[in-house]
Amino acid sequence: MKTAKKLLAIVLACVLALTALSVPAFAAEEVTSDIEQSFYQVVDKLVVSVLKVLNFFIPGINWTSKWPTTDNYQIPDGFYSGEKYFDYEMTDESVWSCGYAYASLLKDVNLNDLPIYDGTYYMAGTLEVMNGRVPTQVYDDQGVTVYALSDGTSGTVVHAVIDGYGLARGDVLEIRNRLADFAKENNIISINVSVLHQHSAIDILGMGAPLLPALLSNPIKSILGFDTTELIGGKNNNFMTNMYDVVAQAIKTAVNDMTEGTLSYGYVNAAEYIHDKREPIVIDENLNRFRFVPYDKNENEIWLVDAGIHCVGLGAGPDIITADFPYYLKEYINKQTGADVVYIQGAELAITTDYTLITEGEGKDQERIRAYGKALGDLVISIDNDIELDPVLNITITETRVEADNQILILAVREGLLNSVVEKDGLGYNVISEVGYMELGSEYTVGIVMAPGEISPEIIWGGVTTAEDSWMGTSWDYKALADMTGADKVICYGLINDQIGYILPDNDYRSMFTENEEINAVSKISGSTVAEAFAQLVGTAKRFV
Repeated sequence: MKTAKKLLAIVLACVLALTALSVPAFAAEEVTSDIEQSFYQVVDKLVVSVLKVLNFFIPGINWTSKWPTTDNYQIPDGFYSGEKYFDYEMTDESVWSCGYAYASLLKDVNLNDLPIYDGTYYMAGTLEVMNGRVPTQVYDDQGVTVYALSDGTSGTVVHAVIDGYGLARGDVLEIRNRLADFAKENNIISINVSVLHQHSAIDILGMGAPLLPALLSNPIKSILGFDTTELIGGKNNNFMTNMYDVVAQAIKTAVNDMTEGTLSYGYVNAAEYIHDKREPIVIDENLNRFRFVPYDKNENEIWLVDAGIHCVGLGAGPDIITADFPYYLKEYINKQTGADVVYIQGAELAITTDYTLITEGEGKDQERIRAYGKALGDLVISIDNDIELDPVLNITITETRVEADNQILILAVREGLLNSVVEKDGLGYNVISEVGYMELGSEYTVGIVMAPGEISPEIIWGGVTTAEDSWMGTSWDYKALADMTGADKVICYGLINDQIGYILPDNDYRSMFTENEEINAVSKISGSTVAEAFAQLVGTAKRFV
């Protein structure tokens, strides 16, 4: 009877916590008084306390017992640190080489036979308490686009960009491990995998699972010795295995496709197509483009385009698969110019699309998404301020420990929904993630912050809320990451090599009931953790410290 009551209490606690988290968030600007802020902070603490109880009583699945402690954690074989020190000298062998590849992730799931609609594939993009969303239609594709880049002397850097909501570091390591021999044979010094954060893609992160059934049944199945493939999760195991193989093969194709040419950087203002939903309003207003022009005129140009814009053309919770506006942007540019395009997600936090100037389509439909992609494509094609970059490539990446205090995500990781790299730290947990920095050019340099989640733009470029106006009433005592680099221009590649959720300034971490971002942030101190790791990384690589 006591056991039954305990189980009932756990079930009720799950329902209470998850139901509370599904309540629509109030806008932070509606919370105007200190009393209101204090009220929400108390409610947050109550929910966190309930979730801590769940984390205490509900056992993790068996393999969590094998997680290392802080004292015995070892860097995984699939980690690529790049270069310790940056070198800007050119030699007779210095020349840009670039390669491109694209592959579909849906091709081998036999769409014509409809297994993708059989209920074992979940859609990503929202927290589902009882039932995961399953796809009912495919608009275009879900794929991976890859570029490989070398300056002729430093080794090759590869970057695969997947159509997906997020990808945990454990899955990134799975892809890298498939390339271990190939990387050695081809002098690959850095393998990077990022996502475009479409809310309209098959789940490859794991949070699209029906959360309550997963959190209650997975521990029981694990204790009873069920195979891990029988656990409830957001990811289809066959789809994930196929994805690992497809991405690895696409990387090989891009490397084998490399040809010599010139590389330039340019940008165009796209502010009228971008909307920031969260104060302070700080965005990179530009569409940034690296343009590779091969010496062999029979080869296609390769354009690397980035911007920080959420891909939510069908809303946050659709049941239709689409790669959203990046698919149509790439398709349109290719048809107009012949260039192969890689689109990369930037610092997107709460930044989304502004459709004010889009006249095609109504509501949230495919034609509007297509028109938005075309509009951005026209802007990219119009770029005429290109600066040619010297063939100098530098890249450095570090592991960083992020103290996990978000009890929702801790539950998700412990019950096998997320393939994060985790270590036990006393009674708590650290997520071991990656922070990186890449720099292209010598006389004129473009720096690229590589952030393992959806980072606040103000952390990159400055403008963090002051102590007086911040939610926590404290100051942010870090330089903008861009100012740490010394580069002439700094952009950001987000959601790369891990998905630790939203990366917010510590002083403006708000209530999960006033903002959506806090629910999906692994830690209240993700911002300072990333800033400190980046400062140390860049300082060492550029010999600033």
